[in-house]
Amino acid sequence: MSRLELGSGATPYIDGGLRHPEAEKIKSVAIGVLIVGVDPGRSGNSQRDHLFWTIRELNSREETQKTAGQISVPAETRKIGEDRYSNLLGALTEFCNDGDLDYIRKHLFIVDKLFKERGIPLNGNFADLSILVYDGDLSYPFSPLNAKEVCSNGWLSRADILGRQGVRSGLRQALELDMREGLTIEALQAYYGQSERVKPAFPLNFKLMEEFYRRRETFSDVPLTKC
Repeated sequence: MSRLELGSGATPYIDGGLRHPEAEKIKSVAIGVLIVGVDPGRSGNSQRDHLFWTIRELNSREETQKTAGQISVPAETRKIGEDRYSNLLGALTEFCNDGDLDYIRKHLFIVDKLFKERGIPLNGNFADLSILVYDGDLSYPFSPLNAKEVCSNGWLSRADILGRQGVRSGLRQALELDMREGLTIEALQAYYGQSERVKPAFPLNFKLMEEFYRRRETFSDVPLTKC
């Protein structure tokens, strides 16, 4: 594990290819997360207009092309010395909080070997992209732990997102990458037919999001390079 551990006594976790050898130099500065919601009335092969969880940005940050009011998806700048999975958990604080954790453990999944390194250009840098599958109640009222940065915006279809004004450029690029490479389709096909590839996003040894978030915030962000 990196210096940012999951919790006291945590053990290495199989996390869908997000971990990396300690000697590997990570070249991306952030991660974006597309969470696709499974509609119980459809199958993996027939689902076409996928639903993605969206948030709304509350603050602006020029370095990451973020403007207050924009529609976005959970994303997070990497901390120095952080592995990809810890970076992903940091992003998920923009999705849910500790009150949701017991419920979300049963319904949020990573798909093994489905991860796009440096998939999203970001103002002279690159962000990774991960696709997660959610199979719980689509009306469940998720609230982000990181409520100072974002608020929930609910499930939107790809067409609805791309047809709106005020969508963060990183989200548009993530959806374009997804359409080119069929990442969401692969994730749902694995969910419906390759159970060995599907793993809980939050392992049982992950205890408290708030504790993890507080510890994570004591580390510095990876420096961003402007264009």
